[in-house]
Amino acid sequence: MHAIPTRSSPYTDEFAEELFEQKTSSGRSIQEAFPSAKWVFPSSQERYSTVFQEEMDEWFDIYSLTDPTAREELQVEGLHHSVEFLLNLMRDEARLVSQERIFLLGLSQGSATGLNGWLPFRTQIGESASKGRLAEFFKSKLGLDVCGRKSVTPIFLGHNNDDEVIDIELGRQARHALQGLGMNIVWREEQEGGHLGMLNPSGLDPIAAFLRDMVIATDTAT
Repeated sequence: MHAIPTRSSPYTDEFAEELFEQKTSSGRSIQEAFPSAKWVFPSSQERYSTVFQEEMDEWFDIYSLTDPTAREELQVEGLHHSVEFLLNLMRDEARLVSQERIFLLGLSQGSATGLNGWLPFRTQIGESASKGRLAEFFKSKLGLDVCGRKSVTPIFLGHNNDDEVIDIELGRQARHALQGLGMNIVWREEQEGGHLGMLNPSGLDPIAAFLRDMVIATDTAT
């Protein structure tokens, strides 16, 4: 799942090219590391961006990149449509392979949509979970029917200390909130790499290792 593009034109193809051009420390691309994998690059919907003051591809609108909690109501419509779109996409893929072999990877706003980078509505989610009303929150706030049970699926979260767009403290808060929900979080914190840090060896190496461990675990279980 792509980030917010730096220009008002489709970004999906460019993101795919950028990702596959980068090499891990072994000298292989992430695509070469998993040669039998099918890679799907969904594109977000074009909507008006409050931050950039123009129409552009983004997963949801946001008022401030430095304080994602500001005017969170702007995020609701986009999050609802984007999450529904991704769920339907994964359901389609699950007709071809078992759901244990489907992995969701996101960068920047794409990762926030998949509950990475930062966690939209972090405070409300935590409060709802503490009251046993997590599924009710998602239904009333985002119009989504989700299971309120804890997930044992490992979630990889990576963030760089020198991220110039999204402060690493927001990533730490997301990790803490998700751990508070009982989720299995694998946290990776790098000193350098900037906002798009996954597009370099130090960012790709831990992602490739995580995916490799997940594939091995799936093969062992079957």
